[in-house]
Amino acid sequence: MADFRLFIDAPGQADSATNQLLQELVRAARVDARPAPAEAPSGSKSGAGATVAELVLNGALPAAVAAAVASVVTSFVQRGSARKVTIKDGEDEITVEGVDARSQKAVLEAWLREHESEG
Repeated sequence: MADFRLFIDAPGQADSATNQLLQELVRAARVDARPAPAEAPSGSKSGAGATVAELVLNGALPAAVAAAVASVVTSFVQRGSARKVTIKDGEDEITVEGVDARSQKAVLEAWLREHESEG
């Protein structure tokens, strides 16, 4: 069972974008998602002004759930809610940016399924 880490790149609105994506993932994809523990960059005094925030998806992602997560994330980026979302599983990662939603959704869904079967 893999834990996927989602990095939301939303300059000037990282907190609100992260909360919005979290709500969409829980409601639409019905996944166990939560904010990642906050880690301030070394030398910084607070997380203020951050442009990238992080979520963690816990548990299994069967095919239907992987499809729902892929749909939520690609739609989220296409609406302009974030510049990009990067999903990591260990050392592997995939980034969704604001281009061709249909093909990105298919690629992301396949990536999630592949990494879930490895975990």
